[in-house]
Amino acid sequence: MVQGYAKRIWRCDTASLEEFTQLAERAAAAGATHVFVSDLPKSRWQWERDLSDPYPNWGMMHSSIFKVIVPPELQRWLPADYAKKNLEIVVQRCAILKRFGLKAAFSACEPGWLPEEAYQEHPDWRGPRCDHTRRARHAYYSPDIDNPEVLAMYRKAIAELCRQAPIEYFNLLTNDSGGGLCWSLGLYPGPNGPESCRTRGFPARVAGFLSVIQAGAADAGLSNVEVRIGGSIPENEADAAAPLLGPGQSVQGRTDTGYAPAATVGSFDDFYASNLYPVTGLPQTVKFAEQLSVLKSARAEGQSVVYGFSSLGATELFEICKRQPALQGAGIARRFAILREVAAIQVGEANAEELLAVWNDIAVVVEELSHLSEGGPILLLGGVNQRWLTRPLVPFPLELKAADRDYYRRFQFQAKGEEEAADLMNLQDNWMVKGFAARYIAEQIFNRALERIEDGRVRCMGLSGKTTDSAHRAAMELLGLRLSALGCLVRNAEDVCQYQEILDRTDLTRKPVETAIWHLPADPRGMAIREIVRREIDNTDELIRLLNRASAPLLKLAPSQAEEDVFLLGPDLPDQLHHKVRIMLEHEMDYDRLYSRFN
Repeated sequence: MVQGYAKRIWRCDTASLEEFTQLAERAAAAGATHVFVSDLPKSRWQWERDLSDPYPNWGMMHSSIFKVIVPPELQRWLPADYAKKNLEIVVQRCAILKRFGLKAAFSACEPGWLPEEAYQEHPDWRGPRCDHTRRARHAYYSPDIDNPEVLAMYRKAIAELCRQAPIEYFNLLTNDSGGGLCWSLGLYPGPNGPESCRTRGFPARVAGFLSVIQAGAADAGLSNVEVRIGGSIPENEADAAAPLLGPGQSVQGRTDTGYAPAATVGSFDDFYASNLYPVTGLPQTVKFAEQLSVLKSARAEGQSVVYGFSSLGATELFEICKRQPALQGAGIARRFAILREVAAIQVGEANAEELLAVWNDIAVVVEELSHLSEGGPILLLGGVNQRWLTRPLVPFPLELKAADRDYYRRFQFQAKGEEEAADLMNLQDNWMVKGFAARYIAEQIFNRALERIEDGRVRCMGLSGKTTDSAHRAAMELLGLRLSALGCLVRNAEDVCQYQEILDRTDLTRKPVETAIWHLPADPRGMAIREIVRREIDNTDELIRLLNRASAPLLKLAPSQAEEDVFLLGPDLPDQLHHKVRIMLEHEMDYDRLYSRFN
């Protein structure tokens, strides 16, 4: 581990206590000091209040204090059973960490929004509106942390949490995902909140809140708790808050003694930052090694470094992490030499060079796709949030029967009406690719990515044939299948961008003019859009074959149909894809309503 960092914190989602034990064992062996215990089941109750509003899908992914400890004052409005289960998980994980000499870290979205009914009965608790106004059907309000009653609830909840689970590091996300601070310039709706606290100022407000978190921990006997808060906080607000902060407090990396942000390694493995989601199991080893190489000694006392791992199966990243002392300060040649050592462990010395080339192909693909990430990565915002992957390409989507529409429409991140939902390029109210010029640029990016995906796939197939080790062979075959699946998702994105651009150049209310003139050419738009439709049908059929062939997951899917949501495709994905193809074929003749035909 890199020297000089007071806290070396590991983060990795685990599905069971057995997996968490494995994580703790690896972390302890690698010299970690803390492990996050806050990857908890989604709070679906937040979305189920109104399934037509996709915005709570952001907040329900994040933990919060009141999702683990429900203060008595909130028990009428927050589900106690859900919190009880979460607390059990956290307590059990902390007990495991104690066995390995590790401490617990907790990540939360704070102050997180509360149900409207709580504010109806206690209007003084209502803080700022914190939702994204162009992505939500309802207004969501976080509690007012200038209100003494609200602060008292936080202090009691933290104290109870720390009594049962000694957590010594809190990392808070704010002004995002359903959480926010009164009158902050970083709030999505703009600065807002109750008039009673308008003049208090951001520095006193945030410093007071962090002090309450620490006071609650102190009530439980923990005296050296660190609390960091960040997210959408403008630099001027963070700078202004710094002088008021106490020991162990930071705002957007600022402390009372200087600038000491937590360094991060592996943050790209988060679903929102990977640029490859929902494809799973594609190791970003090149980027991981690069991030380790630029870590320097801590610039301020108490600075932390957070290591993020995509899963316990990311054995390549764990091996690279072991070599951090050699990587620290290493140039590109040394980095790749170390990566080659790790590749040799994976597939043997004779095949290490080929696997290293595959990892480099993946790095290039990520770099290419990162150019289409305004507001979020395009495969996530388009392929998943807009359900490009499962929705049919038809020219009149609003005419579809309910059975041919609901299976994807209810999981679209689209809040402001059906016409906006029908626009394939409306990505959470962003238009990343709009117009012919943007389509052309996107095509160049997609095609360069596809070239490297195919190169990596071919190399994987070659590696699977060269190795005599059955485990190595299976691993390379699976990696090749995952690259093939990624290729299907990228082609899907390209097809959809091209399709919508042609529709945008088409008057959907005007019937085509056709005559009896012999050898009349067809409308080139109609020819092009039919070609896209056929290509996407074939691409979808290929993805179905890949999913049915694979012995392990290729994509991140919901564990059950009941758990499918805006950010998770359903486990019945092959059936949904079959449904998509059937609908597209049934509506082939609809294009005759828009474009003249050959005669």
